[in-house]
Amino acid sequence: MILNWFSKDSSEGSKQITPQEEKRILAQFKEWMPRIQVIPELRPQLKYDQIIKYFDSDRPPNYTVTKGAIICQKRPRGQLLGLMFLDENNRFICRPDGTPYGRQLLGEKPDKKLSKNFGNRDLIVVELKSQKSGVAQFHQEVVSQFSEWLQDFLKMAEVIPVMTYEDAIQYFVTSRPSDPRVQKGGILRQSHPQGQLLVQMFLDNNDQIIHRPDGKPYGRYLVAKELDEELQDTFDNQDLIIVE
Repeated sequence: MILNWFSKDSSEGSKQITPQEEKRILAQFKEWMPRIQVIPELRPQLKYDQIIKYFDSDRPPNYTVTKGAIICQKRPRGQLLGLMFLDENNRFICRPDGTPYGRQLLGEKPDKKLSKNFGNRDLIVVELKSQKSGVAQFHQEVVSQFSEWLQDFLKMAEVIPVMTYEDAIQYFVTSRPSDPRVQKGGILRQSHPQGQLLVQMFLDNNDQIIHRPDGKPYGRYLVAKELDEELQDTFDNQDLIIVE
């Protein structure tokens, strides 16, 4: 079920890379290098097409990824490339434990296509295709994203007599994070011995769950012994409501 509730910002969409953004990305990469996976093999040639394939094959699941960043650093024996994933705000995509997705490659020289794209710069940004999914697939993705937290939710969830539609929607108003990525809300339900486990989360424009800096998702979880008629009707036969 999808409800039109969250207002749309006319400025939605991926931010363009400004010179200031480029400096920030390069500086952050340098700072985070010890935390980024290194492929130690020295390649005779770094190929542009293979790098693009990496962005497709290793794209992080269930996260907002809009761009790939290719960062170049000179080395005595060639070049080091950082392959990173960026969100719509041009920030590195990180795992729940805070480590960034991506890798570092070492090569003696770039191929002609890669060299041409770099020109005199140290950064290439590649726009990636959107991976928006249908509600059924999104439901599976939400469960997957929350899987590592569900056991904690089940142990710590507050039990309430009834959850009403009004209370559920009001939560999105009063507890909406100041994070600019927030565009939608989601309500997921799962069966529970005492009723139904309800998880309310905040989503970005690509229907991905937004996480706090500590890696945990924004939102709340509780167990409702009953749902009021309006909320029950809104769920219908589904277990997920998307509030837009």
